Amino acid sequence: MKIILFIVVLIAALFLMHDRWVNDIFMRHISVTGDGEEAMNNYAFTLLLIKTGLAAVIAALALWSYHLFKR
Repeated sequence: MKIILFIVVLIAALFLMHDRWVNDIFMRHISVTGDGEEAMNNYAFTLLLIKTGLAAVIAALALWSYHLFKR
C-alpha cells in the first residue's frame, strides 16, 4: 500500500507541477550551457530532474504523513 501511494503521488506531482513554477524558482539560478538544440536538451533534462526530485520529496512527505496519521 505504501509503495502504491508513493508511486501515485509521485506521478501526480510530476504531471501536475507546472514548468513555469520550476522555471521561476530554480531555472533562473542555473546556467544551461550548449548551443541551440544541445542547450534546449540540457534545459529540458535539468527541468525534468528538478521536477522529479520535487515530486519525490512531495511523495515522501505524503507517505510520511499517511504513516503519521494512520496511528
